[in-house]
Amino acid sequence: MGSGWVWVVVFNVVTAAAYLGIVLFIVRGLRRTGQLRNNRLALATAAIFVTCAAHHVLHAVHLLAGSDHHASHLGGSDAGVISIMRESMGGGIDIAVTASTALAGVVYLGLRRSYGPLLRSPAMFDDASEARYRQLAANLPHTMVFLLDPDLRFVLVEGADLAAEGYNRRLLEKKLLRETMPPDVYAELEPHYTAAVAGNESSFDWISSRTGKTFQVRARPLRDGSDRIIGAMVLSEDVTAEREAKSELDRARAFRDAVLTASPDITTVTDVSTGNLTWASRSLRSLLEGPLPDDLPPWHGLDRADGTEEDHLETAVLADDVDRLRTADRQAASLPDGESLTTRYRVRGADGETRWLSRRSTPFRRGPSGKVTEVLSVVREVTDFVEAERALERAALQDPLTGLPNRMLLLDRIGSAIERGELAGAAAAVLFCDLDGFKRVNDTGGHDAGDAVLVEVAHRLRSVLRANDSIARVGGDEFVLVVDAMPAEHDSSSGTSVGVAEKVAQRIRQVLAAPIEHRGRQYVVSASIGIVLARKGTSAQEVLRDADSAMYRAKQLGKDRIELFDDALRANALERAHIEQTLREALDSDGNCTATLSVVSQPIHQLDSGRLVSFEALSRLQDASGAEITPERFIPVAEDTGLITRLGKRVLDDALAMLVRWRTAHPPTSAKDVPVTVAVNLSPRQAQHVDMSAVVGAALDRHGLSPEDLVLELTESVLLESGSSMLRQLGELRDGGVGIAIDDFGTGFASLRYLATLPVSAVKIDRSFTATMTSDSTSSSIVRAIIALARDLQLVSRV
Repeated sequence: MGSGWVWVVVFNVVTAAAYLGIVLFIVRGLRRTGQLRNNRLALATAAIFVTCAAHHVLHAVHLLAGSDHHASHLGGSDAGVISIMRESMGGGIDIAVTASTALAGVVYLGLRRSYGPLLRSPAMFDDASEARYRQLAANLPHTMVFLLDPDLRFVLVEGADLAAEGYNRRLLEKKLLRETMPPDVYAELEPHYTAAVAGNESSFDWISSRTGKTFQVRARPLRDGSDRIIGAMVLSEDVTAEREAKSELDRARAFRDAVLTASPDITTVTDVSTGNLTWASRSLRSLLEGPLPDDLPPWHGLDRADGTEEDHLETAVLADDVDRLRTADRQAASLPDGESLTTRYRVRGADGETRWLSRRSTPFRRGPSGKVTEVLSVVREVTDFVEAERALERAALQDPLTGLPNRMLLLDRIGSAIERGELAGAAAAVLFCDLDGFKRVNDTGGHDAGDAVLVEVAHRLRSVLRANDSIARVGGDEFVLVVDAMPAEHDSSSGTSVGVAEKVAQRIRQVLAAPIEHRGRQYVVSASIGIVLARKGTSAQEVLRDADSAMYRAKQLGKDRIELFDDALRANALERAHIEQTLREALDSDGNCTATLSVVSQPIHQLDSGRLVSFEALSRLQDASGAEITPERFIPVAEDTGLITRLGKRVLDDALAMLVRWRTAHPPTSAKDVPVTVAVNLSPRQAQHVDMSAVVGAALDRHGLSPEDLVLELTESVLLESGSSMLRQLGELRDGGVGIAIDDFGTGFASLRYLATLPVSAVKIDRSFTATMTSDSTSSSIVRAIIALARDLQLVSRV
C-alpha cells in the first residue's frame, strides 16, 4: 500500500465521494425548492458531477482489480497487465493530478453554503448577472439591498451603509433572518418580510439602535420569469435627513397653525395685480361672528381667484372703502421688505351693522423681475377700539351726562367767538351759570334726582339760545353759554352785546323758575349768572375766568341774580389769582421760594388765675415781595381752589410742632400743672373729608402728642350743615380725647338743643359780643347767659 498507485486509488475514491456529495446536495435543494423539473441547468450540473464520480470510481476499481472480472475487463488475464498499470499510474505526476482533483472536489463540497441559496434563482449560476446586480445595489445611494429566499434566508446582501450599521455581507448571506438579529428586532421585521414572501408589499420606518439613523424599509415579493414568488427583496434607505427635515417642517407648520389658531387675527395673501385673495389662515367671515346676510353688495373683483366669495370677509366691504383697499395693496407692494402699511376699512357684520377692520400689509412674494406680486396682510376687527377712540374723543370734548360740550371744547368755541367778534366789530358775551340749591336736590333725592335735574336744566338752557350760540357744562352744576357777537352801535357798557346777553340771562331765570319733576317729586333750582364780554385781545381762558368771577359775586350778593363783570371784578380776579399762586408756591416751597406760610400762636389765659391754658394757631401768608396776605383773603381762595385741605394739614402739623417746642422750652414745674393745649381751626372742606379723623390721629402720633393736647375749632354753620359721616368722625375724635369747639358761637341760627347733641367740648363766643360787652348791656347779658349755659352743660366757654 505504500507504492504510488495506492495513493491514486485513495484520491480517486475521495474525489468520487465529493462529487457524489455535491450531486446529493443539488438534488436535495432542487426537491426542497420544487425545481427538480424546472431547473434543468442544475440537473445538468448534477449529471456532470455523477459522470465524474463514476469515472473516478472506475479508475480506482481498475487499479484495485485482482479478480478475473477485473482482469478480463482490462483486456487480459495476465496479472502482469495490472502490475504494468499500477506501475504506470503510480508516478509522481499521476499522484499530484489525482490529489488536486480530490482537493477540488472536497473544496467544492465545502462551499455548498455559498452556492446552495442560488439554487432557488433562475440565474443561480449566472455569475455575470449576479455581479451586475451586486454592482447596482452597491451604487444605490444610502440604500441597503437584501434578497431573501422563502425561508427568509439571506441570499444577497449589498449596500453602501452595511459597514456603518455593523453588517458583514459575508456573514449575513446564507443565514436565516432569525440567526442574524436580536429577538426583539426579529419580531419587528419578520411580519413585513413574511408578508413580502406571501406577495404583499409593505413600507415602514425603522430606527437603527446602533447609529440612531432612520431607514425607510420597503419589502416586496421577488418573482421569477414565470411571475412565481421565489423570495423577497428588501430595500432599506437612509432617510434620516429627510425625516428630520420633515419633522422640522411639521413642527414649524404645527407652530404656525397653533399661532394662527390662537391669534384673533387672520392672515391673508393677496394677488396685487388682480386684488384676489390667494390664501387665508381661516375663514375671514369668522371675524363677523356669524354668516353674512344674503343681500351683500358685489365684491367688485376683490374676491378669490376662483370666483368664490362665500368664505371671505371682503365681500362685505363697504363700497366706499373698496378703492382704499386696492390703493393700500399697491402702496404695500411698493414698500421695501420689512416695512408695513396699516389700513382701516369698514364692513357689514352678520347683523347688518357696520364693523371696523384693521389690515396691516407687507410685501410677501416677488416675481422673477423682483417686482412684488403678492402682499401678506394681518386682519383684525377693531370695532371696539374705534368706538373706544370715539368715546374718548367725546369724553375729551363732551359731557357724558348731558351731551353738552365740556370745558375743552368750550374754550375752543369761545376763541372762535372772539375771532368772529373781531370781524363783526362786536364782542361775544359769555354767561357763567351756577345752580342755586342744587345741593338740596342731591341731599333729598339722591344722585339720580341730581342727574335728572342737570339733564333737564341742560335741555332748558339750550332752548334759550340762538342757532349760532353755544352751551357747555364745565362743572358739577355749572353751565357756560356763549352768545355770539352782534354788531355794536354803542359803548361796550351799554352796547348791543350786553343787551342781548342780559336778555338771554333773564330768559335763563325764567325757564329755570318752573319746578323740575322726577319720580313724583318736584325740585326747584335757580341760577347765579355772571356775564362778561369777550373782547378783542383776550384769551378764552381769561374770558372764562372773568365770567366765573362775575358769577361768584352774584353768589355772594344773594344768589339767583345776574352780575356783569367790571373793572372792580377784574382787579378782584387778578388779586385772587395772585393769592392762589402765592399760596401754591408757599405750600410747594422747599425752602428756596420767597413766598412763605407760617403759623403764629395767640395765647389763651384763664381769667381768674391768669394761667396760660392754650394757644390758638393762626396761619399767616406772605408773598414774594414780603407783603402779608390776611387769612380773610387767602382762606376763601384756598376753599374755592381746593387748596384748603393741604393748607389745613400744613397748619395742623406746624401747630403741633410749635406746641412740642414750647413744652420743651417750658417744662411743668409740678405734677399739678395742667398741660397747655393748642387749638386749630378746621375748615368746612376739611371737616367733610372722609379721612379727617385718620389725618388728625396720624399728626398727633407723628409729634408724640396725645389727643387731649389738641382742640379743633369749627364754625357753628359747619356743624349745623354737617352730615352723618362728619358727625361720626367728630364723635370719634371727641371720644378719643380731642377737644371740639364751636367758633363764633352766637352768630348762627342753631338751636340751643344742638349743644347737647353735637360732639362739642367748648364754645367760643363771637367777638361781636365780647368787643362791646363793657359798653353794651345787651352784649354783656348775652355773654353771661352763654357762659352760664356752657357751665351747666359742662362745656368750656371762651370769650
